[in-house]
Amino acid sequence: MSLNSNILKVVEQATQSWLSWSAIDIQERSELIGKWSELLSQQRNLDLMPSQMVDFHNQQALTLMGEAQLMPGPTGESNVLTSLGRGVFVIMADDNVPETVFVALVCCALVTGNSIIIASHDKFQEIIESLTCVFSLSAIDDPVIQIVDKESIECLISTPCVAGMAYAGNQAEAIRLNSLLAKREGQIAQFIIETDLQGLETVRDQCLVLRFITEKTQTINVTAVGGNASLLALGSGDL
Repeated sequence: MSLNSNILKVVEQATQSWLSWSAIDIQERSELIGKWSELLSQQRNLDLMPSQMVDFHNQQALTLMGEAQLMPGPTGESNVLTSLGRGVFVIMADDNVPETVFVALVCCALVTGNSIIIASHDKFQEIIESLTCVFSLSAIDDPVIQIVDKESIECLISTPCVAGMAYAGNQAEAIRLNSLLAKREGQIAQFIIETDLQGLETVRDQCLVLRFITEKTQTINVTAVGGNASLLALGSGDL
């Protein structure tokens, strides 16, 4: 399925936004998400569950990803493990999906450093508006959050520029979307689904945020010159 010019522009903007958003420290991203949670708690048509769900995954992101991990270096090298967002995520939810599920998927995608494209939905309109309001009042210039109509979703997920999709709804639609993602060319897309709208098995997962990330390892090997670190000084004029 070919992309029209409008959808292509959305994907390009989302990709560019991801690069800058992912580069921001997770503490700063978490602070913005925290402000969104405050707005959610003040919406009269919502109970406290959506706000509490956002706070839960926001805190889990800080706990699981807040600090870089130093890994053993068998040959003397330094290995530092960090995480970053996968890229552009598409978020879609059906009519019968609780607000708690929707905000959980959006929160996890954003706090881990992904830009998102949300399928517009009347039920979640105020929630989306509160989110965009928080970002509009921040110092973030790039359009990290973009909204498209549901009819554009199939075109969006057909492009390899989309790193993943989070969907909440019925199992039949999840299977159909998974099939579309599997048939496309390029990178394998991450597909996160919630079809248990009573037990909320997916969004209650304490490690859900980890499904939205990829890992990065930085290795510094000071023994590459033969095991004698003093040889490194030859190029700096110290000897």
